[in-house]
Amino acid sequence: MKDEYDKYYDSDESNLDSKSDARVILFLIIVAVIAMTYWVAVQ
Repeated sequence: MKDEYDKYYDSDESNLDSKSDARVILFLIIVAVIAMTYWVAVQ
């Protein structure tokens, strides 16, 4: 498992970049769900 992990993330820096990218995407998904919920509720 560690070998496969190292294949995709060459360094700790790129690993941290991927974690921050994942957090941004998660935040955008949450905002989109809230916006859709609000839009449906207002209809």
